[in-house]
Amino acid sequence: MKLSNWFKGISLPRPPAAAPPVGLPAPEKVYLPLRQHRGAVAEPKVEPGQRVALGQVVGASEEFESAAVQATVSGVVEAIVDTVDPAGEKVPTVVIQNDGADAWADELAGAAILEDPAAVKATRPSHLLRRLREAGLVRAQVQGRPLHVDLSPPMAPQSYLYMTGIPVVRPIDTLIIRAVDVDPPVCPNQSCMGEASQDLAVGVAALARISGAKRVILALPSGVDAAGIAAIAAQYEWEVASVSQRAYPFASDNLLVQSLTGREVHTPYGEPRDVGVLLEPLISALDVGRVLSSGRPVIDRVFSVAGEVKNPQTFRVRLGTPISQVLDAAGGGPSRPGKIIVGGPMMGLAIFDPATPVTRETVGVFVQSAASVVAYADHPCIHCGRCVAVCPVNLIPSDLGKLCEFRMYEDAAEMNLMNCIECGCCAYVCPARRPMVHFLRHGKSEVLAGRME
Repeated sequence: MKLSNWFKGISLPRPPAAAPPVGLPAPEKVYLPLRQHRGAVAEPKVEPGQRVALGQVVGASEEFESAAVQATVSGVVEAIVDTVDPAGEKVPTVVIQNDGADAWADELAGAAILEDPAAVKATRPSHLLRRLREAGLVRAQVQGRPLHVDLSPPMAPQSYLYMTGIPVVRPIDTLIIRAVDVDPPVCPNQSCMGEASQDLAVGVAALARISGAKRVILALPSGVDAAGIAAIAAQYEWEVASVSQRAYPFASDNLLVQSLTGREVHTPYGEPRDVGVLLEPLISALDVGRVLSSGRPVIDRVFSVAGEVKNPQTFRVRLGTPISQVLDAAGGGPSRPGKIIVGGPMMGLAIFDPATPVTRETVGVFVQSAASVVAYADHPCIHCGRCVAVCPVNLIPSDLGKLCEFRMYEDAAEMNLMNCIECGCCAYVCPARRPMVHFLRHGKSEVLAGRME
């Protein structure tokens, strides 16, 4: 006998080819939450009635795990109010009335510009990291970390890395740029493949310089015309790997690292850095390149609209634009709305207010009509084993769901509940329509809350 390399998960329909992003005009008002990531809330640096310029800092914090917030239009601060972010938490938000001038702040005029990878390689990593922190870049995912936190060496290694009592921090030797999207048909990374140019070269050079990586792997979606971006990879001697878009959740970070490098990331708390790998989405690398080559912060986000809208499309949207305005640009949603999901249909978070603004951590929405929303039921598990067959991290979701349902959280934790990546495969295949992800996500939060007491 021999070991099988067969991947567990589900097979999704191949998403349609993603068109390049379409620019949307700046809205009349922008709503800028003072936390657009996982971490600390920034403190407001402006007051109602104050005039602000494009790129001016309106919120900042001394906390390490926090990102600065810049004005994405020029105009007047109308108010500072609380709004609800995609995770359902209230966050202080700066509201700016757009004056239409798009006048950049004077303090950005003297910023150094790095026009090519050679200039980046000649710059100290600490200087590059400071530039990215000042720009307030955030990893493009819901509840992602500020980019400078992702790139900074950890203060201490993960507890499981203390093999013989000696702390071990493995240096980064491989950089993976993920152009394939984790949760299609929301495909912002694929849409940006045609825009890849000098900004990508500068961004990758900066990420490699900061992390110390010598090897660069570009993960491209299979079955997509990638001649342009492949030519850039050949020019700079990056490796190119083809990744299936149908095998879900094959493109999630830890599974992709194992596939491309053969290194297994420890679960539940491990991350690619622990095995010497830095993995960043393509749009994050492009943002890094734009910041360094222009000397200005990024004021927009590539935002994909998919599902039941008239014209599914990817847009380039000013940060702070209400999602409802982006949906209108896509032709509007169904007559009987069901769900608006920030992120993809499998791992996204449903929002109740379409006025929720586009932020640095949001990359798209998936829209469902009322008729297409699956209603979960309170039926008992029928022990069919389908969830076990598709779980990509080899758990027994049926047993874990029952333990969480009946509040036996520590028993579920002993069965590796915390290893769940909340991909939704178990709920997708469950014939009893049990709300598996809800059970497991609630169980994980209860375990963490109990351990903090």
